[in-house]
Amino acid sequence: MPRGPHPFPQLIPNRVEATLRRLHEQIWRETRVLAVHGTPARAEHRSLAAARREPLRPVRAGEAWGRLFDQRWFRLVLPTTSTTAPRYLEWLDQGEATLWVDDAPYYGFDVAHRRVALPATAREAWIESYCCQTAIWHPDATGLSPRGSLFTSARLLARDEETWAAAMDLQAAFDVMLHLRAQEPSRPPAELARVGLQPPLTEATPLYRRLLRLLDQALDAHELRGLPALRRALAALFAELRTERTFAHAVLTGHAHIDLVWLWPERIGEAKTVHTFATVNRLMALYPEFRFASSQPAGHRALERRAPVLARAVAERVQRGQWQLTGALEVESDTQLPCGEALARSFLLGQEEFRRLRGTPSRLLWLPDVFGYSACLPQLMRLAGVEWFFTTKLTWSAVTRFPFSSFIWRGADGSEVVAHVTQNAGYNNRLDLGELRANAQGHVQSDVHPEFLHPTGFGDGGGGPTEEMCERARRLSRLAGTPALSWDHPEAFFSRLARRRAQLPVFQGECYLEYHRGTFTTHGDVKAAFRGLERALQVREAVAAAQGLAPDLRDTWRRLVFAQFHDYIPGSSVAEVYAEGVPELRRLAATQHRAAQAALTRGRGAWHVFNPLPQPWSGWVRRRHNTPAQWMELPPLASRPWSDRGTPPAPASLVGRTLSNALVRAEVDAHGELRALTVRGRRIALRGPAAVAMLCPDVPANYDAWDVDRHSLALGAPVRTPPQFVAEETGPERVVLAVSRALGRASRLTLRYILEAGAAVLRLEAEVDWRESQAWLKLHFPTDYRGQQARFGTPFGSVLRSQQPGAPAADAQWEVPASRWATVAHDGEREGLALVTEAKYGFAAHDGELTVSLLRAARITGTDDHRYAVPLGLSRHAPASPFSDQGRHLIRLALTAYDAGAPTAAQPAALADTLFTSPIAYRGAPVSAGLLAIEEAPTLVPAWAMPVEAGVWVLRLHEVSGQSGTARLRLAPGWRALRCHLDGRPAGRASAWRYRPYEIVSVRLEAPTRKERR
Repeated sequence: MPRGPHPFPQLIPNRVEATLRRLHEQIWRETRVLAVHGTPARAEHRSLAAARREPLRPVRAGEAWGRLFDQRWFRLVLPTTSTTAPRYLEWLDQGEATLWVDDAPYYGFDVAHRRVALPATAREAWIESYCCQTAIWHPDATGLSPRGSLFTSARLLARDEETWAAAMDLQAAFDVMLHLRAQEPSRPPAELARVGLQPPLTEATPLYRRLLRLLDQALDAHELRGLPALRRALAALFAELRTERTFAHAVLTGHAHIDLVWLWPERIGEAKTVHTFATVNRLMALYPEFRFASSQPAGHRALERRAPVLARAVAERVQRGQWQLTGALEVESDTQLPCGEALARSFLLGQEEFRRLRGTPSRLLWLPDVFGYSACLPQLMRLAGVEWFFTTKLTWSAVTRFPFSSFIWRGADGSEVVAHVTQNAGYNNRLDLGELRANAQGHVQSDVHPEFLHPTGFGDGGGGPTEEMCERARRLSRLAGTPALSWDHPEAFFSRLARRRAQLPVFQGECYLEYHRGTFTTHGDVKAAFRGLERALQVREAVAAAQGLAPDLRDTWRRLVFAQFHDYIPGSSVAEVYAEGVPELRRLAATQHRAAQAALTRGRGAWHVFNPLPQPWSGWVRRRHNTPAQWMELPPLASRPWSDRGTPPAPASLVGRTLSNALVRAEVDAHGELRALTVRGRRIALRGPAAVAMLCPDVPANYDAWDVDRHSLALGAPVRTPPQFVAEETGPERVVLAVSRALGRASRLTLRYILEAGAAVLRLEAEVDWRESQAWLKLHFPTDYRGQQARFGTPFGSVLRSQQPGAPAADAQWEVPASRWATVAHDGEREGLALVTEAKYGFAAHDGELTVSLLRAARITGTDDHRYAVPLGLSRHAPASPFSDQGRHLIRLALTAYDAGAPTAAQPAALADTLFTSPIAYRGAPVSAGLLAIEEAPTLVPAWAMPVEAGVWVLRLHEVSGQSGTARLRLAPGWRALRCHLDGRPAGRASAWRYRPYEIVSVRLEAPTRKERR
């Protein structure tokens, strides 16, 4: 009989896998199948107290229940037991669920978390389940059955603890073996084969050969002497492979990225928070070293409302240092579609909540999954007390790789923060050695700082980390060929990284994501409703500032900021989100407009007109709809009597297809396209017809709602169906030429050219009856303005992007975000074209051609991947069409000449407000916020009036063209101005101050006291 170790190490991996499989089969033993009773499934979410009052009926194995997003409660009676060994409850149902014991959430059940040890004293359990399975990051995710959530069983199990521990040991060693095997020079097959030829190890590293032999010896010990011998042999294996010298350190942070909305509506996002946090709380009781981080105060408030006992337990974990609340923002916001003030309010609201929840503001901005990062973010972060920035999303760029993993991110104004980008393209890590290796090898700055952040856990309904992950973390650290591992909090990681900031590279400007470009346009209705609420809050707060009041609008701001969530306003959520969200946004906007009007109206006093913008406004005003218009010139944030009318400008006229006034002349050709445009005597250098509607096929390779692919542009064609011309208005205050034509297969486009007397802009209105599928509608404006760069509006500023072909990074920007305006110009930016929109955000500029995306018809009801699919047959709110944006849209834009040095009123950033925000006519007393003018600062655009307290408000300004200078405020008698922090706290006097390029400026204005007025 042969003696000694066998000479065929290539056979060992198969032996290890078979042993591991047998161990896993021996861990669990069934002790009892439990009877289950359930309430009816309902769309509304009820509390446990309410569920106890509902009728219960038996639930059978194999039963499917519910419609999409329904809630159902299940009751289980737990038998008494004489044993002291833990009883495990196994819950097998497709839906995500929360186990409640003693009237509090105890654990979350999902595809990654099927079993939990019950308290010994528990005699009853309730399970709150949802007809929703979206743990798409887990390999066992199947989605729901076509009939609903499929219930299989509820069982009590016993766990063989020695077998469990041995399986965890062997699994860790086996995974190290697979990890090393994949790197071997002989390139063995990726999958282990159970039959057939096993390729010999003609070439192998000594480490791999040694590991195989140690595993073989451990299995010999197991077969001869049992589990204790196996565990001793594996402990010796780990000791031999462990090394103190390692050049990579993975900082493990337990995480469960929870999209507040996405493939589910808001109420399900709240339920996911409860179910996940219950699991995390349970793991912390089992693994004292385990650390977890969560963001988004909006989610924590939902937890406090739905599960106050669990919320208190989380607060205790925070106090003990096991759980970190971090992130700075109220929600993980999109950073390009909100206006600057809305983005600032997410910081202010978020930091206020972090102070309440943890005692201090967050020092870290946590945005792992946002579709690009605005150049204003570093400055806003520093203004909000935030020093560090984290994401993973930049690794998704498809054409050029983001150059750094740890770096100094410098904003457009020069503000700097320390940043880190996880390199394995994920925030749902399983503590897999392949993930760790990818992260370690992609960590470009590992020579400066060997640590990298490794968020660990299944997100979006996967329940976060698992027991198995915690066990693996105990075993895998510092084994040969693997990084060091340790649990820690993100802010501790960044505190250590910040000590090396002098050695880190610098990246300046926006972090553009070369992916998900369709999110700037998808679901234009929600973007328009969102912008409508932004504008309504701007008006409401302006009225309050002018009246010396400071109403509490926190709840409305929270709803607006909630809509900034990165799967809400980008249009990447399911139809239920928008069926509920768009009406809410519109209702809130109407409420704020009514409140502004009511606050100004007092009895039957004289008629006044109030300008809600912190910059002068001039134009035509009507006291009521269908009453005669009057030309008014209004100071900022103040009213004028209706009788104080201005001198009417020269009238507008429409002759044939030519619109003109004293400032603008526009000629429309026989196709209905813009042939010529002259502004203030300067002819715009159009290169052929402009305002050309282009229809492109829109069939992206991946993620329909997110993406617009480059090939779609090449396949696009101008819409040249026969036009119908109608002169809808002929002056003298306003002229309108409407061009109507068929569009695509079933749609219609009416493009109106509108010119008002006294205006230096040509307005455009695109009224679209949109009935297309997988199509993309754009307006093109070809010009001879072929400067090296084009300028695009951003929240609180602008950014220059290359418009010339050649460099891959420039060519990859075939669609870019812009905060409602963009320009093309000659180098030097003293002559060009500006395009301003009311609520459109997808733009492009290439070789002088400026384009804006109007609508998409993206497929919105699932994808080829079953894990993303939404079973429409189960939905209570299935959309009428599987494509986005179906129906009627009114899209408002404007064209004008561009000069970077023009006065403030002509800056496109200012026009984006003044063109689409109307004054308020009212009967009542005159009002004024005390601001008369901002002088000597043409590119410092006043953007917002934020009330702080009675008689005090903050003027928010931002520089938009990369220029510096000195600004002076002219105030009404008795008013004082002080520079202040973002939230309005004073920071020094400010009647005049120097400003730098792209700076965000906050000035506190204080009304004179009664004593001063006397």
